[in-house]
Amino acid sequence: MNGVVVEISSAAAEFIGQRGGRLWVWAAHPRMCCAGAPPWMHAATQAPAGISGFRSLTVAGVQLSFRAFGGRQPDLLEIALHGRRSPRVEAYWDGCLMAMI
Repeated sequence: MNGVVVEISSAAAEFIGQRGGRLWVWAAHPRMCCAGAPPWMHAATQAPAGISGFRSLTVAGVQLSFRAFGGRQPDLLEIALHGRRSPRVEAYWDGCLMAMI
């Protein structure tokens, strides 16, 4: 992940730490959608089934595994916690939930 700035909020780092300290981030096209839809960012504290090609690094105490989309990378990868009742980790590609490629 050369040249990618990774920012993880303290709340997200704590949430991830409570679930084993690992996070997988990848972009994928929606399963059911019209042609030309951009790929959406996904983040999970469990390894996704059937997806490979992740690169790993450690940031803010989190072991982050990131899979670039089509060989492209964001300039900024942001990881944040979203939701109060059912919190979840979200990843943002240059500030967007969509991979802006």
